[in-house]
Amino acid sequence: MFLQAWRAHPAFRRGARTLVALIIGGLVGFAWYHVSVQPGARIVRAVFEASPEVTPPAGFASTRAQVKVWPSVPITATGAPQSSLVLYTPAGTTGPRPIVLWVHGGGFISSSPSTVADFAIMLADAGYTVASLDYTLAPAATHPTPVRQANAALTFLEKHAGSYGGDPGRIVVGGDSAGAQIASELAAVQSNPAVAKADGIVPAVSSGLAAVVLYCGLYNLESVGSTGFPGLRTYLWAYTGKRNWLTAPGASAMSTVANVTSAYPPTFVTVGDKDPFDGQGHELATALHTHGVSVDTLFWDGSGDGLGHEYQFNYSTPEAREAFQRTLAFLHEQTGNR
Repeated sequence: MFLQAWRAHPAFRRGARTLVALIIGGLVGFAWYHVSVQPGARIVRAVFEASPEVTPPAGFASTRAQVKVWPSVPITATGAPQSSLVLYTPAGTTGPRPIVLWVHGGGFISSSPSTVADFAIMLADAGYTVASLDYTLAPAATHPTPVRQANAALTFLEKHAGSYGGDPGRIVVGGDSAGAQIASELAAVQSNPAVAKADGIVPAVSSGLAAVVLYCGLYNLESVGSTGFPGLRTYLWAYTGKRNWLTAPGASAMSTVANVTSAYPPTFVTVGDKDPFDGQGHELATALHTHGVSVDTLFWDGSGDGLGHEYQFNYSTPEAREAFQRTLAFLHEQTGNR
């Protein structure tokens, strides 16, 4: 019965894969807490990468046929290893279009642009130039390496936007899960000189970002430990290089709730009501409101069965489809794209 469901239902595979990764991350992270983060990171990475993160909607084959996937391009960042971008554009159309730089999730230690490729294709089909960042994973690289790589990606996009039908004056950054944390910090780098200094980064977008899109992320290191997210200790130990992540150099830069200023870009925030990071999303929204930042939120009221982590990528559900439409409406409002 289990194998039949695994073969027949992509949503079942995605849910099972995520559950197994979370359980293994928690158990292995606990077992090796006083020894090494490496075994837990390797095991969870393998489980996460076993299948794509996104369950696309019905009729996706026709959507895919309308999008051009470009060969990956190398990105060189100061103080970081080389990374790369995978770009997606609507086939047969010309720009200039708004650009969306997307940062994938995976607990900082796993996944790649391929795991969110279907989502990137959906965004591109909606009229955007999408650049998906392939950043260096932890524990091979620690914070703020992915932020530096993402900032270098912004530099590349500003310089070469025209080659991909993109408008360098309308750049959006976004991410899911751990990628949402990276994206939120990247936006803080562009808008808060103290964060840029802490991360050793010269902000790439001098004119400011058009918007930020954040799915199911963590935004406050001070409170995230109380969320009960399975495997969190493994993920943050791997990413910060410290068993006690609050003592890691530059850890304060990771807490976006403490780094929001009035210059932070307009932001869309969503998270499932049964996601352990639900409170993190609410914390960030409150911080944005407090500083007068334009913020659009999609939170859920706890009715029904509830929505878990990364709910927004299971497009067999009406809630995920609503999240995507709300994302497009937000992007349209902030970029003027039609």
